[in-house]
Amino acid sequence: MSFAPRTSRRAMLATGILLFGYLLVDVVGGAPRSPVVPVFPAGLGPPVWTERVASWLGLAAMSRLALTLLVLALLAILVAAFVVLLHEAWQGRVGLSWAIEAAVAAIAVAVAGPLLLSRDVYSYAAYGRIFAIHGSNPYVRPPAAFPQDPFTPVVSSLWLRTRSLYGPAFLLPAAAIGRVWSRSPAGTVLAFRLLSGGALAMAAWLAAVATRFVRPGRESLAAAAVGLNPVVVLHTVGGGHNDALIAALLAGAFALGARWWRDPPRGPTSWMALGVTALLTLAVLIKVVVGPPLLLWGWSVVVGAPAGKRARVAAAHGGVVLLIAAALFAPFVAGSRTIAPLVTLAARQGWASGPGMVARGARGLGNAMAGRPGGVVLATMATGLFLAAYALVLWRLLQQAPRRSPPLSWGPALLLLCLALPYLVPWYAAWFLPFVAVMLDGGLGWVALTAAGVLALTGVPAEPANAPGLWRDMLLGVHYGAASIMLGLFLVAARLALRSTKDGALDRDQAADGSAGAIVTSRSAKARA
Repeated sequence: MSFAPRTSRRAMLATGILLFGYLLVDVVGGAPRSPVVPVFPAGLGPPVWTERVASWLGLAAMSRLALTLLVLALLAILVAAFVVLLHEAWQGRVGLSWAIEAAVAAIAVAVAGPLLLSRDVYSYAAYGRIFAIHGSNPYVRPPAAFPQDPFTPVVSSLWLRTRSLYGPAFLLPAAAIGRVWSRSPAGTVLAFRLLSGGALAMAAWLAAVATRFVRPGRESLAAAAVGLNPVVVLHTVGGGHNDALIAALLAGAFALGARWWRDPPRGPTSWMALGVTALLTLAVLIKVVVGPPLLLWGWSVVVGAPAGKRARVAAAHGGVVLLIAAALFAPFVAGSRTIAPLVTLAARQGWASGPGMVARGARGLGNAMAGRPGGVVLATMATGLFLAAYALVLWRLLQQAPRRSPPLSWGPALLLLCLALPYLVPWYAAWFLPFVAVMLDGGLGWVALTAAGVLALTGVPAEPANAPGLWRDMLLGVHYGAASIMLGLFLVAARLALRSTKDGALDRDQAADGSAGAIVTSRSAKARA
């Protein structure tokens, strides 16, 4: 690792604490009563090195409660060290090479350890194997239809009878992994985690590249916010989540879109502009819920084009979307059954969601007043209220989109989306973290980092069966403690986002960039030509 001249000793110390802390969490995962690992399928367990080090440190003799408290203390230290590192990066005392190399090291530590904090990777494997091994369609048949598959017994009961919620841009790679490692559950899980880790490293680098175009001087902060963040290193990469792929695609589109915006001669149908559409489409075809950036981008390039060319621009970008979607969905087409599971992801309720907490309260009130039907009605109304508030913010962002660098709207849109959804889990933070460095001046970046920090502290213990009491206490803390914080953050973020678009003004981040005015003027002049 290179000691870049601009990296302060405080930043080096914070980085060292982060790397050592991630290593210790891995070691705790090797303890017999570890609270950070899920159940394992037959033939799979923690890496041998973690079991040996855990035994050497005496962790094998510790109770589940003691290990849980140890992990929570470690997570708190990691979040504190990360805050120090971000402060140093904000002050310009972290070199970009240091941040990138440290992020790669942190990701490597996470991949080398045991599977952490989630069983979702088993669902990925099951869906991929349904197509690749069992010759069926994961949009038609759920994992429960294949009880002899080695991953079916360990798929979460919440998803066991659920058809795939993921789009074909992820199911096809999942099927390829299932085919190559068809006889090795350990190889399958490792492949998903390597895919997640590689994607997150790419997202960290691309976030730095994009930030150089929009807010020069914050590249190191952008890379650290993604690649060294406890919530993505432990939850996203540690759990092998596909949200890292979404982060890489969004960051790639961010970099390409920012470069396109800074180069006025490139038109809205250039390869660069169409490439942004392609990357955003692929992200949506992993999880359809991350669609707002594609909507904002499409609207901005069409409305920003000269009036006589808007139909051609819309046809070009719409054609890219349809071509990619048709090609990827072709192996899975099964009528409405192909689409129905995809649109139910945003309907899930729970974990650290502020709107989810309000909906639970509304349901309880409705049950008391009018029985179960009344509870359903009030819960639906509460959820709809938050989504309507989000729609208002998104509409204001759409109004501003043609007059600003389009990717600057994506971060606020994704942050507000996460905070408005009735279901919020830690790995969703990967959606908005690539945009943090360009949101800090307006305050939204600090909201995003606070949300990520709170989410990083949730999810321990990872399994309810082994420690029902600890699991119940953790859920109470997440459902009402973390969710209350998220509710407050939603209100703050909505206010900041609306204020940044008031009266059609450019957001603070763009106004702070000395070149922004010239870029906007050039684009506007081109649109009038």
